[in-house]
Amino acid sequence: MNFFVFIFLTAALIPFGLGMLTIIHFMRAPKAPADTSNRINRIRLWWFALTRPELFVDSFEWLKHDELDNVNR
Repeated sequence: MNFFVFIFLTAALIPFGLGMLTIIHFMRAPKAPADTSNRINRIRLWWFALTRPELFVDSFEWLKHDELDNVNR
């Protein structure tokens, strides 16, 4: 096997794995009190978390601090 093909396939496993975890997470039924048919809102929440993290700072205190500060607490 060509070395570059091996490196490419190895590097492709990380985004593929993250994509598969995302798809599996979207397919699972949510826990109560969420409605089990509310998959569109779960995708919308995922998109907001990726593109607008400042909306979640008030909900999660650890988002206000640097990661080293969170570990040292």
